[in-house]
Amino acid sequence: MSTVDGRVTVEYVLPDETRDTPHSEYLRSDGWETTGATLHYRRGDFYLHVRIKADVDDPKPAENGTVLGVDLGIKNIAVTSTGAFWSAGELNHWRTEYVERRTSLQECGSRWAHENVQVVGRKETGRFEQYLHRIANDLVAEATESGCTVIAFEDLTDIRDRMPDARMFHQWAFRRLYEYVSYKAEECGIRVEQVNPKNTSKRCSSCGFTHAENRPSQDTFCCQSCGYENHADYNAAKNIGYRLLRNQTGDEGGAPVGVRLNSGMLNANGVKPVPDSVRAGVHAESSQS
Repeated sequence: MSTVDGRVTVEYVLPDETRDTPHSEYLRSDGWETTGATLHYRRGDFYLHVRIKADVDDPKPAENGTVLGVDLGIKNIAVTSTGAFWSAGELNHWRTEYVERRTSLQECGSRWAHENVQVVGRKETGRFEQYLHRIANDLVAEATESGCTVIAFEDLTDIRDRMPDARMFHQWAFRRLYEYVSYKAEECGIRVEQVNPKNTSKRCSSCGFTHAENRPSQDTFCCQSCGYENHADYNAAKNIGYRLLRNQTGDEGGAPVGVRLNSGMLNANGVKPVPDSVRAGVHAESSQS
C-alpha cells in the first residue's frame, strides 16, 4: 500500500467469528476470486472495500419447474409455502434500540453527537444487512432443498399503500432481502419472480374464497367458506406461489408445474400428491385443507 512515507505492507485481519457473514461466504470461499481493493478513511476509521468475482454458468431453463412462494411481513420477515418461518423479532428489536440511541444523541445537540449519529447509523445498517444476508441464504437453501426452480415474491411496488403499518425501515428491509435473494438464487440456477399481491392475504389457499373476514387477526387465517385454518402468513405464501403458477403460460423455460408445500405439492389441478420424502415445515397444514 502506498503512503506518504513509501509503500507499506499491512495485514488484513478477519474477525474471529466469521460464520454466516460475508467474510465466510466470499473472502474465505474457493468459489470467489479477489480482484482488488480500495482503502477508505471515514471519521477516524479505515474501511477496506474488496472486489470479488465468480464465474457462473448460465443455468439451463427448467422444463418443469416447482415454485416456492414467499410472503414478507412485519412480524415474520419471511414465510415460505413449505412452512418455514423467519421471525422479524430480532430485527425489530435492533431497530428500536437504534432509534432510541439516535434520539438520545440528537437531543444532545452537539457536533460530537451529530457525528456519532452518522457513525451509529452506518454500523446499524451493516448489522441489518448482515442479518438479511443470512435470511436470503436460508431462503435460497430452502428452495434448493425443496427442489424448487422458481421463488415467487409479491410485487413490492406499492407496499406502502398495502401495508400501512410497515415503516420505511421495513420497506427498505423487504426490498434489500428481495435483492439479496435474487442474485444468490441466480447463482444456483433459480429464477426469482414477482406477482400481483392483490388479496393474497384474504384468499383461501384451499378453496379460493376471498373475503376480509377470512383474516380475523394478524396471525390467524380462517376461511369463512370451507373452514380452512392456518397461520395467515403461511396461507399468503401459498397464494403467492399459486398465483405465479397460474400466471405462467409456457414462456421460455416452461411453466412451473406445482407449488411446493410442507405436505407435498399443489399443482394446477388443485391436486396435492405427497412425495415419498417431504421436509417438514414449521407449521403443518390443517387437516381441513
